[in-house]
Amino acid sequence: MSDERIKLRIDLKSGTLELDCLPDDFDNAIQKTRELAASLQFGEKGIGEGLPDSRSDSAASKSPSEPAPTVKTRERGRASGAKPSTGRPGRIGSFDPIRDLLDEDQHKAIHAFMREKAPLDQEDQVLVAAHKGEQLLKRQGFSYNELYTLLWRAGVDPLPKAIDVVIQRLIQDQKMDRGEDGYFVKFLGHSRVEKELPASARD
Repeated sequence: MSDERIKLRIDLKSGTLELDCLPDDFDNAIQKTRELAASLQFGEKGIGEGLPDSRSDSAASKSPSEPAPTVKTRERGRASGAKPSTGRPGRIGSFDPIRDLLDEDQHKAIHAFMREKAPLDQEDQVLVAAHKGEQLLKRQGFSYNELYTLLWRAGVDPLPKAIDVVIQRLIQDQKMDRGEDGYFVKFLGHSRVEKELPASARD
């Protein structure tokens, strides 16, 4: 029999168990250590994790997987809370045609008026559509979506990608303004449509 002894130190998070025995007594000593750990409420999992090989394997398998649930949870949160993007108001991505804004006769009238005035730039296109829209619907003030619809029904193609930017330029030029019911054409805007369009050769 060899005098060599087996010494084992087990770290169980809240304490330490030390095993010192002869090789022939190792299995019996391990069993007694398990029983002692169980009586101290360390549990068998602690013993398994305390052994050198088990502890190393456990640490290796746990470390890479621990961040994963956090990442997956965040992705699920975004997916469940996500809503279909409708685009920023005033941009073409938000345009949802209001098909009953104009009846068939009004549709023909605004389409013919747009062809008659033949606006070349986006500012004039918006002015013509809003000017005729006010006449046909007998009201002032249109939302972005209503203005997009008037342009669409008037046959403007392509539609402005950013009608909010176009309107801001018209507001700066004193041709449009914003009221309680939306954006409306001012005196200078009506004058531009009625007297200056279609543009003459000198313009």
